[in-house]
Amino acid sequence: MTKSIRNPGLYLFRGIVLLLLGVLAVLMPGITFATLVFLFGAYMLVDGIFYIIRAIESRRTTSGWGWYLFMGIVSVIAGIIAFIDPFAAGTALVFLFGFWIMLAGIATITTAINLRKSIRGEGWYIAAGVITVIFSLLIVFNPLAGAITLALFFGFNALANGILLIVLGIRLKRHNNHAEHLGTGAFA
Repeated sequence: MTKSIRNPGLYLFRGIVLLLLGVLAVLMPGITFATLVFLFGAYMLVDGIFYIIRAIESRRTTSGWGWYLFMGIVSVIAGIIAFIDPFAAGTALVFLFGFWIMLAGIATITTAINLRKSIRGEGWYIAAGVITVIFSLLIVFNPLAGAITLALFFGFNALANGILLIVLGIRLKRHNNHAEHLGTGAFA
């Protein structure tokens, strides 16, 4: 029995929005990065407030409530700094991105070395890890290029996911048309 999917147009709409965001991010990486810094600041501020509220509400029932309070205060401070000094927040984001990529490269190298007796061609995995570490060093030692890279990474990811969602929406619409033709209708 074939069932149709409700609202395939939502997938299509989400895909179009992501595709447009991706195009804008790729064409205007500077504005994209500034927007990401602003969103980072807003997220940290809101997240910090929620952590502080959680700490206050759970101070009598949770032994680790102090950590929630600490995380909340640090997050609120990071959010405020992002609004007061977006350049500093942007630089911090680039360094976090660079070090995250570096850790991913090191993890790839370590995994390949640990699995060398179980897999063949581990040299390729090690090479990929080394290239990733080199890429991370380029980001860390050239923050401006890192900021542009981060914005482009966001843009190309949005483009890819937008295209996938558009294709999914079209395929679901076709599936629904086929299901309706068979008389199964949409399910609730």
